[in-house]
Amino acid sequence: MSSDSPTLSDIEILLTRLGRDITQDVVLAITESVFCSAYGIFFAVALYSIFRKGLRSRATSIMLFVVVYMYASSVTQWAMNVWTALKGIHSLLMTTDVPIPDRPILADEDLTNIIPPEEALFVLNMIVGDAVVIWRTWAVHGRRILAILIPCILLLVSFIFGLIDITCNSYYGAAPLPGAAAVCPRGALIGWAFSVATNISCTILIGFKAWQHRRMMRELDPQGKVRRISSEKVLSLLVESGSLYSLLWLTQVVAYLNFPRASSGYYAWTVLKAMGNQMAGLYPTLIILIVNFRRTIWEEEEAPSSTAVSNSIRWAPNSTGIRTGMTDIFGTQHGDDSVHGQSFIDITREKSTRPPAENYAA
Repeated sequence: MSSDSPTLSDIEILLTRLGRDITQDVVLAITESVFCSAYGIFFAVALYSIFRKGLRSRATSIMLFVVVYMYASSVTQWAMNVWTALKGIHSLLMTTDVPIPDRPILADEDLTNIIPPEEALFVLNMIVGDAVVIWRTWAVHGRRILAILIPCILLLVSFIFGLIDITCNSYYGAAPLPGAAAVCPRGALIGWAFSVATNISCTILIGFKAWQHRRMMRELDPQGKVRRISSEKVLSLLVESGSLYSLLWLTQVVAYLNFPRASSGYYAWTVLKAMGNQMAGLYPTLIILIVNFRRTIWEEEEAPSSTAVSNSIRWAPNSTGIRTGMTDIFGTQHGDDSVHGQSFIDITREKSTRPPAENYAA
């Protein structure tokens, strides 16, 4: 056998390219289907939590609209990618009127046609999701506009570059826009970078409020006999989930790099792109679940010796007579009091509702 390996024929090279393109399209469709299915579970639970509390306020109605919109947008992106994968397979294998060497070009055209609407959905979902994160921060900081000034500026810049990205993609393949060569190649990346900065800044602000709250509770209970109340649980999980989301969102930088299909890194690009399409709406939905169910993954088991004490710490009922727990997180309670201040007031209120013999509040 000769040591010189024979060169692949043109047909073999073409078949290799067809198989590679089909595999990559299928990987994208399957991966995004997995993330979209997981998102669907969180969406269903979020709807249940919202309707369980009832649509009694404008904030709750807005919350419902945002949750439905973001999920509908994510499902639409998933449907577009699945359709693109199927259309690409059809173009590569079943277009008998097109010569085989020209079929990959036809498949790439199918992909190009779907980019503008898909990019618009992704950018708008990202902006709405970041707005929910800022809304959460605003409520936790007692509705203080100054507290969210920096995140709002970052979100505004992200929105501007998002619009630039949408505009550039709308003119893709048409007459070039004035100055497009300088702005368009980096518009999407800059918009995403400011989105990351928005989430990191909000997580830091929530972390600062959680630190203030924990310090105050330690002063009120230096022995640590009382388990964490609802507000501390919510703040803890908001910080934890915000930190994790920021790290995952940072991985999306790969989606803005140029990986040719022949590169092995294209598969990593495919998986991260599929995750990013669904994660932009999934995290804000998770925030609503955190607030509504008031659970934390770091919550310690309650000690038997502190059961009696911890059971006496409850959230006071609102004006409707229904305990809402951390309703202040989404701004359904008014006033300038912070979360930790509100929890202290509620504890005092609980004491004042006991019989006179047990009333220790002044």
